[in-house]
Amino acid sequence: MDKKGIGQVVGLYIKDKKESKVKLIEEGFFEEDKGLVGDAHFNGGNRQVSIFTAYGRKALLLSYRDGLCTKKFYENIRVKDLDLEKLEIGSIIQVGDSLHEVTEIGKRCFPNCKIVEKGDTCPLASQAIFTRIIRGGSVSIGDRVELKG
Repeated sequence: MDKKGIGQVVGLYIKDKKESKVKLIEEGFFEEDKGLVGDAHFNGGNRQVSIFTAYGRKALLLSYRDGLCTKKFYENIRVKDLDLEKLEIGSIIQVGDSLHEVTEIGKRCFPNCKIVEKGDTCPLASQAIFTRIIRGGSVSIGDRVELKG
């Protein structure tokens, strides 16, 4: 990666309001100030898009299969080699053709989750971010994630 490249898209996921099943898609369109078109969370706000590191997802699946987040949380975009140390609230990232503003870093765990009850820290607390779409555009698996500005 060059100095602005901070990751690469390895998965795109969508769940429509009618189905409870999360689907892997090859390409998605992200609409300004709304999120991923067709997704159950397409409604604006500060959590329009969820992004999770490939490392975090792997840790969830290997170590925390009994966690509530393993079954409840899904990310819209999974990114390998995401350099979270370069991000802060307000950072602007380009993912494919879309531009995102980072609105949250980390996801608070469900209080009744077995991971929390054991006293462990869930990977979602450090490996997930949420964004708001400031310029719509398409995103495909394989696209780069770049820090802007």
